[in-house]
Amino acid sequence: MRKLLFTVAFAVLGFTASYAQKVERTERTQRTESVKLSPEERAEKSATALQTKLGLTADQKAKIKQIELDRAKEYDGLRKKDEATMKAKFEERKAAMKAHQDKIDAVLTTEQKTKLAASREEAKAKMKDRSKDRKSRLHRAPKTEEGKI
Repeated sequence: MRKLLFTVAFAVLGFTASYAQKVERTERTQRTESVKLSPEERAEKSATALQTKLGLTADQKAKIKQIELDRAKEYDGLRKKDEATMKAKFEERKAAMKAHQDKIDAVLTTEQKTKLAASREEAKAKMKDRSKDRKSRLHRAPKTEEGKI
């Protein structure tokens, strides 16, 4: 009876501890995904963290905040520039792929075009399923050796 009681108590403690860790990870990921700070807010946060860590004076904090603000704005500009470039490249590739498909369709018979269209739709559906599966795996908590008893 005593061994059973200790076993049950140990199991309950183990499950409680593992659940608490999963909740913490989930809260942290939700917090980082839902909160997008402005460059000013990021600069203030960074300057405050350095002030706490290094014991900066108010003047030093103000200077560091301005440096961080300049960096944040520069990075935002670069990110937007890269995003526009990527969209343009995507559209360019999409147009090239469409031209390629049109050339192939010009050679095929009507029946062959129908088969090819069905094949393309099937491939598109498979790719969508894989994408969903990959996204769901990214949001799961990582498996560790500690969880095994």
